[in-house]
Amino acid sequence: MKRTASTTLAAAMAVALAGHAPAVTLDGSIAGDGYGSAVSVQTIETGFGDNQSELNAAYAQVSGGTLYLTITGQVESNFNKLNLFFDTVAGGQNTLTADANNGGTNPENDNWANNHNGFTFDTGFEADYMIIIRSGNFGGDRFDIDIATVGGGLGAFEAAADVFGGSFTGVNAAALPLAGVGVAYDNSNAAGVGGTAGNAADQTAAQAVQTGIELAIPLAAIGSPAGDFKISAMVNNSDHNFLSNQFLGGLPVGQGNLGGDGTGGFTGNVGGVDLNNFAGDQFFVVPEPTSLALLGLGGLLVARRRRA
Repeated sequence: MKRTASTTLAAAMAVALAGHAPAVTLDGSIAGDGYGSAVSVQTIETGFGDNQSELNAAYAQVSGGTLYLTITGQVESNFNKLNLFFDTVAGGQNTLTADANNGGTNPENDNWANNHNGFTFDTGFEADYMIIIRSGNFGGDRFDIDIATVGGGLGAFEAAADVFGGSFTGVNAAALPLAGVGVAYDNSNAAGVGGTAGNAADQTAAQAVQTGIELAIPLAAIGSPAGDFKISAMVNNSDHNFLSNQFLGGLPVGQGNLGGDGTGGFTGNVGGVDLNNFAGDQFFVVPEPTSLALLGLGGLLVARRRRA
């Protein structure tokens, strides 16, 4: 039987809707993993050092009840933080509250809650979970990760130190065994966005970067979202009290580091930052699995049309 464009489309849709995406290899690279197009691409060059702390793009795939998420680029191994906030269920915190030790509602892991007290996301984003990633030398090279329930109270987190066994990079599929979270980091990127803070990013170069931090996160660990959900990614300093300009979704062109007050000032915390003061959304949407499959299908069909 002759295959027409419609039969090809139907067959491709059947595969996509069945969720048969290419298997993901947890290795800190998007190469060969079938992620498809980026769900967010950096808009500006970094103020925290070219090829030191830069977030080039985000890629996401949901398969078998697991979110595979890669943020390409790197986070400097001086204990600068990659903070990933997840808005996955109803409710959550649009403005972050203080740590449970001080009468608030957030857990105390890595002192993030105290230093984020008052930080406000864009309207429409209410954080439910948070993952912190950092590396540096403290008694030896180490890479640390933890996951917290935002507003979950004292102790509502799981933390793991030195998950790569004395290295800044590596693979650990069971880095957070209770939550079931795996992580890999490849910091070999030497391209991507530049280091002139606030300049418009070369988005083609940003999307050419294939390596960075890759996570395997069971959906059950982030509230079992059934449809689309949101993620806000940002680079903070080692004390969680001075934000860079590296966010996904990205900040507007011309924006330098936010610091603690949104204008680059050091205040001892980031409670003076309100993302509503900056154009665009400093978060990105992860579509439900069917939508992700159809995004990939769209690229397949474009390629077929070009060959026709």
